[in-house]
Amino acid sequence: MKRGLLVAALAAAVLVVPAASASRPHRLNLALVPLPKSALGSAAATFSLSYDSGRVSNANAAAHTASATPKTFKKLGRVSGYGLEYGNAFTGAAGITDVRTSIEQYKSSADARRALAFWRKNDAALSDLNSLNFTVTSTPVVLPAPAPKTSHFAYLTSYSAANIAPVSGIDEQVADGRFILDVIVTAGDPALAEGLAPTLATQLDARFRQWRNGHLHAKPVKLLRQKAGPPPGGPDLSALALRKTDLVGKATISKGYVTDPNAISDFSVFMLPAGQFDALDQEIEWFPVANEASFFADFENAATLAVSGTTALDLSAIHDNAQGSVTPGSFSSGQVFLSSGQLAEFIFTGREGKISSTAVTSVAQAAANRIDAAGLGS
Repeated sequence: MKRGLLVAALAAAVLVVPAASASRPHRLNLALVPLPKSALGSAAATFSLSYDSGRVSNANAAAHTASATPKTFKKLGRVSGYGLEYGNAFTGAAGITDVRTSIEQYKSSADARRALAFWRKNDAALSDLNSLNFTVTSTPVVLPAPAPKTSHFAYLTSYSAANIAPVSGIDEQVADGRFILDVIVTAGDPALAEGLAPTLATQLDARFRQWRNGHLHAKPVKLLRQKAGPPPGGPDLSALALRKTDLVGKATISKGYVTDPNAISDFSVFMLPAGQFDALDQEIEWFPVANEASFFADFENAATLAVSGTTALDLSAIHDNAQGSVTPGSFSSGQVFLSSGQLAEFIFTGREGKISSTAVTSVAQAAANRIDAAGLGS
């Protein structure tokens, strides 16, 4: 999992295929079901379509959970799905900041009900991320069913920390036949999210029923294409990349700009071998706002600390809000997270056998030094 928040809840699925009759649901065009911007009301009037809209494979869906794999979804009978997202969930603004609606298709009604139970458990597990410096609560909320003879649940998840503005989101999911409908509303004020979600869930279910009965006449929303490269008007992130000289021993490096729907820009560095480690992955990302960069660094740190056996590292002597941990095992790992302004870095190291806390700390210091040298330090 490389991103989260509601991100764990923000799991939408997707497969755009030609439309067909209701008697052949595997050919139905799922892209028509999620609510377009025109249906979201005044709360989302100024929102832009997110790059996180569109096709999501089982592998991508699994990446938005704590422990699932693509095989998990295959066993659940998941066929496909589609989602549209408007706004930015992590700005920290006081009002509604993000709305996502989506649909997932399963092989049978029983599969959909089992999957609904899986997603309910996944939302509840977000409370496991609660830690000393990152407060997370995820509690069930009683909301009216959007339609009769459907199964549904809703969870309110809230996040807060000293370095971020609070973020809250309602995730309401509905199993209707072989399909699961999902509405996620994010806001700085949880009451606003809780107030809007049921309305949108009712609208989504009504649109779904029109679609299923062949009465929905609409065109899919045109998706955006994200290009890999430096952030417009921002720094060249490649200057922050770790180098062979930052490690001890042989290192083979692969690097370059990649795309990440949550970030404006992402420069990725992968080393195999990686000096004192067997492997190292560094993701250097530039976000739309500082609150988002800090949030994702905090979230990923909390996610690693929730893994059994993981021990936090004291990186307080390193600038740029450095946080980190080590996780023992037959293949041990070390994790480092840094944030400064709109910049966040995620560094993952791995080694067969025991991993050195000192080695992980040295990587954190090297990364912070490069941030500071580029004039981006906090």
